Amino acid sequence: MSRRVVVPALFAAVASGVAYALMRLRRGGRPPGRADAADGPAEQQRYRCECGQEFLVSGAGRHRVYWLPDASPSDPLLSAECPRCERPLPRDPQPAGAPAG
Repeated sequence: MSRRVVVPALFAAVASGVAYALMRLRRGGRPPGRADAADGPAEQQRYRCECGQEFLVSGAGRHRVYWLPDASPSDPLLSAECPRCERPLPRDPQPAGAPAG
């Protein structure tokens, strides 16, 4: 092949590789068309402590996260206790009608 064909083809291949890498970096490294938890609201449940304090809950087990109902999504509770009565918050999902604790 002549140099007139190889050099532009090589340049186009490198440019498309760089464009693909930049696109992946901008999307957080996941493949195009694939959604993750950051794309939309996570499935949230509600929990009510025995003292009456309500929480929004997301996740399961040790990855369970609690928020006060009026808190920002970026402001979860940092402790594993109810801020009102200091009872431990459950780590396993509770059935909808089950009593807390």
